[in-house]
Amino acid sequence: MLHWSLIVSALGVCVAGLGGYCGWILFPNMVHKKVEQSVIIADGSEQYKRFVNLPQPLNFKVYIFNVTNPDRIQQGAIPIVEEIGPYVYRQFRQKKVKHFSRDGSKISYVQNVHFDFDADASAPYTQDDRIVALNMHMNSVLQISENDPGLALLLVHLNANLKAVFNDPRSMFVSTSVREYLFDGVRFCINPQGIAKAICNQIKESGSKTIREQSDGSLAFSFFGHKNGSGHEVYEVHTGKGDPMRVLEIQKLDDSHNLQVWLNASAEGETSVCNQINGTDASAYPPFRQRGDSMYIFSADICRSVQLFYQTDIQYQGIPGYRYSIGENFINDIGPEHDNECFCVDKLANVIKRKNGCLYAGALDLTTCLDAPVILTLPHMLGASNEYRKMIRGLKPDAKKHQTFVDVQSLTGTPLQGGKRVQFNMFLKSINRIGITENLPTVLMPAIWVEEGIQLNGEMVAFFKKKLINTLKTLNIVHWATLCGGIGVAVICLVYYIYQKGRVEEPPVK
Repeated sequence: MLHWSLIVSALGVCVAGLGGYCGWILFPNMVHKKVEQSVIIADGSEQYKRFVNLPQPLNFKVYIFNVTNPDRIQQGAIPIVEEIGPYVYRQFRQKKVKHFSRDGSKISYVQNVHFDFDADASAPYTQDDRIVALNMHMNSVLQISENDPGLALLLVHLNANLKAVFNDPRSMFVSTSVREYLFDGVRFCINPQGIAKAICNQIKESGSKTIREQSDGSLAFSFFGHKNGSGHEVYEVHTGKGDPMRVLEIQKLDDSHNLQVWLNASAEGETSVCNQINGTDASAYPPFRQRGDSMYIFSADICRSVQLFYQTDIQYQGIPGYRYSIGENFINDIGPEHDNECFCVDKLANVIKRKNGCLYAGALDLTTCLDAPVILTLPHMLGASNEYRKMIRGLKPDAKKHQTFVDVQSLTGTPLQGGKRVQFNMFLKSINRIGITENLPTVLMPAIWVEEGIQLNGEMVAFFKKKLINTLKTLNIVHWATLCGGIGVAVICLVYYIYQKGRVEEPPVK
């Protein structure tokens, strides 16, 4: 029995060693390899199907700044706004694949996007709600004409033809419906004549994405109407083949490795940091995330890459992951002192900006991105300079509600929940030779803010747990049961051996 106890103890040590080897070497390598295989985009694979059609729609929430004192603003008063919404849409994304590269490491596609209004999630708000909002298209046309010396003469004609071009405006604000403002379009240039017709033709030929010609020849402005339907940009992304850490990383946009939107670094046209395309499109992220790391997403809507930084560990419905959010360098740290003055396009005259042409902290000029004088901030101008916030009443910035964040499953890079949150604004100001603007205050006027994100639904959570989390738990149980069981058996048998050996060697009592 003594020899058997030693043998069993040795077996226990072997079992414990096997458990340690499996738990710390074999199982992690197996899982790592399995994850690598699952994230690679190969024709006909499950990942390819998820890549082409996202398993669930994204949430797209729009909040509108309703203007409560438009008449007083026309006389120079500080604007007062109230947020209404969210107006919730389900955003469906489908990729039309063009081709794989020869080695299978790249895939090119065009992305189609479709928006469906979610009446239940939006209640009590409806698309027929009436709003008073900044007249974006009129303000845009006026400012573009002011900032382009070649169009200076157009301002004189615009002032005389505002009524015919923009439907007899009484102020710089328009009364319309949410449906028209966001998707269907606010119509203008309705049956213009003479010079007004020439002006409308020039507006149409400017090529703004937000202005579309209607079947009757009129024009219509909408924020997102151009996004609802077939996409035009051709993306090329990494499939992960040969390097899973690069999966879905954008390689080219419209056959170019870089943008041509922002200023470049030198007279030779060397690509600046602002024009670099980094990261994924935020529908998924590379696997094997580590605490303390960062990652990039690229947003075509704002023509730039955005860096996200690790914040903390999270649990989403029992699935562990990491939370990432934007840092101060997003739109707060812009200018020559931050080595990114390439974002300072300085396209707007007589607005609130620094002497070097850069906007104050928390604002980014998207004029060269959108072909319209639109200014980007965080919602409610969170973190923006007081030069902008002090000129508006009704803003209520809240980091919890208005900060961009994403929760990512650390092993696979799958987004669990999150929201990309940005606000679109436009300067309101007096424009020379335009009578309707002569008494306006100079102010950065908020229009809307949007949240584009995801919350993994119950079906996807169950699928994820079944495929990954439960497997990891099982392997973890096997690991610790084998390790602890082996050690326990070894210790018990060894103690038994020592005890029995001591009894055998103990001299008999006389």
